[in-house]
Amino acid sequence: MLDSVYIKAKRKRDLIKQKVDEIEYPVVDASQQWVDYPIEENGLKGNIAAGDGSINKIRFLPFIFYAIDAEGIVHTHDGLKRIESTEVDIISHHKYVEDRLRSYMGMFEIKNALRMIKEYEVDLFLFDGSILGNIIRPFPIERELKERSKEIIREKYLPLLEEKLKKSTDIRINSSEFLNDIENEFEEDVEPMIYLENLESLLVISDLMEKREKIVSISKTSTSTEYFNTKIPDMAIFDMHSKNQGYSRPRYSSVSEVKHDFPVRNSFLKSLTFTIFYARLEDYKNILKFELPYRATEEDIKVLLKTIKTISAEGYPLLLKKAHNDVVIRKNDLNNISNIMGFLDKKGREMLMGGKY
Repeated sequence: MLDSVYIKAKRKRDLIKQKVDEIEYPVVDASQQWVDYPIEENGLKGNIAAGDGSINKIRFLPFIFYAIDAEGIVHTHDGLKRIESTEVDIISHHKYVEDRLRSYMGMFEIKNALRMIKEYEVDLFLFDGSILGNIIRPFPIERELKERSKEIIREKYLPLLEEKLKKSTDIRINSSEFLNDIENEFEEDVEPMIYLENLESLLVISDLMEKREKIVSISKTSTSTEYFNTKIPDMAIFDMHSKNQGYSRPRYSSVSEVKHDFPVRNSFLKSLTFTIFYARLEDYKNILKFELPYRATEEDIKVLLKTIKTISAEGYPLLLKKAHNDVVIRKNDLNNISNIMGFLDKKGREMLMGGKY
């Protein structure tokens, strides 16, 4: 089968190359938005940490089996310290699975960060991805759940959840403790439970934003076009403009301008302003996208980039790279875990667990 693909590619090579050559790229002058700036290391000051998470799943006929691993690493004067949180469980088949599992992973990452900031007096915490995206991303079930159901959850279960979060000594999804109560009270399938989980996500994000001047989000890829408003991502335009170290002049995004009301911590979350910019830490290396959950000046950005470069190699923070490599759950890993659980995947025909299921 794959041989046919190679043959087809060879036959269509000239045609596809012609299509590429015919693409008209917009002429964009990025010189007013990009600053070539030699970023010098300023030495390691304070404790710098980074975190990442990973998730993988196997679809069985009756359910989905998943595993989550999240890790925070901090560089201290005494060496590297870690905080890790994991989950292995099953979840029913429904259309919100992807969003739901992504939310779980995000909560583990944030709770790791909060604990690490507290226990190791972290001065700077690097996140992989976009925290702003997590804040403004619409709830997947916001329009489908009845308003009365949402009111009951906020009035009855939200205070209990907040109390659980305050008293919790381990890192987990605390809203899951109300699963049986939610299922008994509501006739809907999974929507009420997902709504409570979304509230928990907003609560922990709010707690993290209380420490916002310690937080930096870094993305290796981005399709955002807010700088130049073209069909080509801003990151690609900056990359074509200059291969030197430097940064883009910052843009500011107020949560209140891109998001309506939140069901919890509304005033606080809508008061947040994010500083968004791109930077290259080393000549000819990849451009990275940065988000800071506060209003930062260009001078603030220069100081920050010097600090991050101190713990970077090949233009990327080493702690983030290590956290990513540590938590990756590969297909073989999940298969091994599945075997430990006693699952036998027949790809939809049958599933055995110490006998026929």
